[in-house]
Amino acid sequence: MSIFFVVFVTLTYSKETNSDKKINIGQFKTHIELFHYQILSHHEGDSLEARATALGGFIQYTSAPLYHFGLNLKQYASHLIFQSQNPENTSLTDWAGEDINPLSEFNLYYQNDNVHIKAGKQQLQTPLINDDTTRLIPFSYLGLTADINLDTSSKLFLGHISEFRANNSETYTEYSSSGFAEKGVSFVGLHTTLDSIKAEAYYYYAFKLYNTLHLQVEDHYQYSEEKTLFYGIQAIHTQKNKNGINISNTKNGGGDVKLVAGKIGIRSEKFSYTASLSYNFGEDGINRGYGGLSSLYTTAMITNGKLDGNPFAKSLKVRYTYKNKIYSSALYLTNVSYKEKSKNSINSIYIDHKFNFRAREYLFLRFEHQWISDEQDKSYFRIISAYDF
Repeated sequence: MSIFFVVFVTLTYSKETNSDKKINIGQFKTHIELFHYQILSHHEGDSLEARATALGGFIQYTSAPLYHFGLNLKQYASHLIFQSQNPENTSLTDWAGEDINPLSEFNLYYQNDNVHIKAGKQQLQTPLINDDTTRLIPFSYLGLTADINLDTSSKLFLGHISEFRANNSETYTEYSSSGFAEKGVSFVGLHTTLDSIKAEAYYYYAFKLYNTLHLQVEDHYQYSEEKTLFYGIQAIHTQKNKNGINISNTKNGGGDVKLVAGKIGIRSEKFSYTASLSYNFGEDGINRGYGGLSSLYTTAMITNGKLDGNPFAKSLKVRYTYKNKIYSSALYLTNVSYKEKSKNSINSIYIDHKFNFRAREYLFLRFEHQWISDEQDKSYFRIISAYDF
């Protein structure tokens, strides 16, 4: 049996300033972060062993708009300190284990009451193209995007991404997380609400890669003074483009994804219970999307139902917040089984505990153990300490 331990420590500092209203030159924001990440194995010389401590963060400047136009700048840094071992396995460095200092945002913007347009390098938050902040450096993208308020309850998202930058790189290239995205990826998204119902739909078009439709609908019902029932459904469907050409790669091999997921739960001031299911009827998985992480109801830290082989994933998540709201604890249980007997089933248990010293100062402990049939078990342990002001 092989046991892996991951220790993840984060210390953050940020400060935001606004100049005098009479001479408004814009807004500055700084963020300093200490990030330690370690993977330990009981097998001596295991190539998966890694240890790295990085000091970094970002400095950001957003200019005051002039006739609705302005400039965004955001520079990140991740520099190794102390002695490290296989730091490239931690994604705190580049593939060669070297420091990284990417320019994550450098764009011109136009903004009025109903439209916000960005052109240039930028971070995004969409289901299959997002920043993925699980490491010190996020993903970012080169392109043109727009957010348009259709009315008080609906918003339209449009964009074309020509190049992608991973969270362990300084370089923007045409290679997305799922392979070579020749001529980039275009997308259109719609968010809307109707009473308590929230719905979103996205369509991504990627020339010579694959196209994706992502749908999600969620609702809630407060059935007592303290308790709320909530539920939702997701669907991810990929299609080959009109030329019928998909690029094979390690993440998505060319087959289509036909994934559906659902969740139902109860929450109150003190607790929440969430049960989730997902099944992929398609040939392939959609583990990372085009950039960042593709989110799914059944995803835990290391266990999900987004892989190939028709995975059927089941998860139960329980979180309890103590009376004073300073402490909270959670337990997540996940099982993934496969249609083919040759595929190994996966079970995982995930435990976390959070202690809030102040509003933005906390200590976070997290442990996850994973059992894979006919393979060696894995354990991950993370400690996150953060301070923002």
